[in-house]
Amino acid sequence: MHSEIVAIISLLFSVLRILVWGSIILSWIPVQEGDALFSLKVMIYELTEPLYAPFRMLLPPIGGFDFSCILVLVALNMFQGAVYSSLGIG
Repeated sequence: MHSEIVAIISLLFSVLRILVWGSIILSWIPVQEGDALFSLKVMIYELTEPLYAPFRMLLPPIGGFDFSCILVLVALNMFQGAVYSSLGIG
């Protein structure tokens, strides 16, 4: 049972990281409504924006660059470490 919980937690954090990286990559690709990537970009935006919003309050975009994604990735790593530590996982 313990290994299943670890696998689920690990999968959750992996999915969140993939979504963040996807939003980073898609932010550099110009898409318009009707393009093949448009709905994917909107879906990823809707999933990641709740993660980014608090960090944008701490560090607003600088010179047109949004660094909240970096803060989110760091926070995800720290939170995953805290979760593992609280569960007694190495």
